[in-house]
Amino acid sequence: MAADWRLARAGDPRVLAGWLLHVPAVAGVVWWMATVATMPTWAWVLSVYLALSLLKLRTFLEHRAHDQSVARTAIVEDSGVFGLLFLNNNLHAVHHMHPSVPWYALPELYQMRRAYYLSSNQGYRYRTYTEVLRKYLLRAKDPVPHPLYRDGQDR
Repeated sequence: MAADWRLARAGDPRVLAGWLLHVPAVAGVVWWMATVATMPTWAWVLSVYLALSLLKLRTFLEHRAHDQSVARTAIVEDSGVFGLLFLNNNLHAVHHMHPSVPWYALPELYQMRRAYYLSSNQGYRYRTYTEVLRKYLLRAKDPVPHPLYRDGQDR
């Protein structure tokens, strides 16, 4: 938000436009929740928190820093219920290679050319989301500073 504030003060029209749309939209949702919705506020807050938690689980591992862009996106092979919940975004590398393929066709496409996709993304793969949880629940997945950015220079 601090970076957005600096950009907006410097006159960046995209950032300013984004906030000028976002603030009234949030105000509208809060007004609607307070006056129209029958759902208790605590239930709405809990729902939002759980939804954002699931989103963080997915986005946590689907990209990594890598010199080659094709090797930046992950594959989680056995996604269980998360496959449906995430619309097969567990096959993120396949989606990036074929963005026009519908989400429901990604598993079949992956199975037909599994070795190709794993070779292309240099094996950036997890067997299950449980494996991700075991590996990273209490440990950092990636360093905080971007590993491809050193001393002000992109590699």
